[in-house]
Amino acid sequence: MERFFYFFSFSLFLYFFLASIQKLLNYKSEYLMTGFVKGLFIALPLFLLLVIPFNLYIESYIKSNGYTYCNWYTSPSFRGPDVWLKNDELCLQDGSVITSDIYDWFEMHNEKGIEPTLNELEVFIQETRAEYNR
Repeated sequence: MERFFYFFSFSLFLYFFLASIQKLLNYKSEYLMTGFVKGLFIALPLFLLLVIPFNLYIESYIKSNGYTYCNWYTSPSFRGPDVWLKNDELCLQDGSVITSDIYDWFEMHNEKGIEPTLNELEVFIQETRAEYNR
């Protein structure tokens, strides 16, 4: 859904940018501008109505497959990654400092199809913290 939002925003920006260039070149762009405004008034409410149910559907689907949300790995920034784990024991507070390394570590295990254990994660966190001198 997030990708759809970016695509939608980019396409509206591109449409408005084209209309602005045509206006600067004295091209009759009334049709293009009215189309942009009409599209904006139709698409924006439709998007706002669909984004919440779609996100709830995705979240319930992930939970029904046995995953739990882990908030220890999310960074304090706005775009920190959402972390869903099958084994909630792997959600450790110690990992909050090295979020990107842990994310890459989980991705590596996911690509290999290996489910990591709690001991492996603790060892990885200790080694990574020692590497960064934290």
